[in-house]
Amino acid sequence: MSLRLFHIIFVSFATLLMIYFGSWSYLMWDFYADSAYLSYIAFSIVGSILLIFYGKNFINKYKNL
Repeated sequence: MSLRLFHIIFVSFATLLMIYFGSWSYLMWDFYADSAYLSYIAFSIVGSILLIFYGKNFINKYKNL
């Protein structure tokens, strides 16, 4: 497995983890009504967007490797 493929897989799993964390935070916020979970949701949304942006830029930059 090349370093490029490992990097793409790692970023993909990290993005999926952020999406899961956001959905879990939403369920916990709905159940407990604690405002801390809203900050977790915001963190997961921002993290997911940044990881997707980073992954797209990495793929475009290292397409020929």
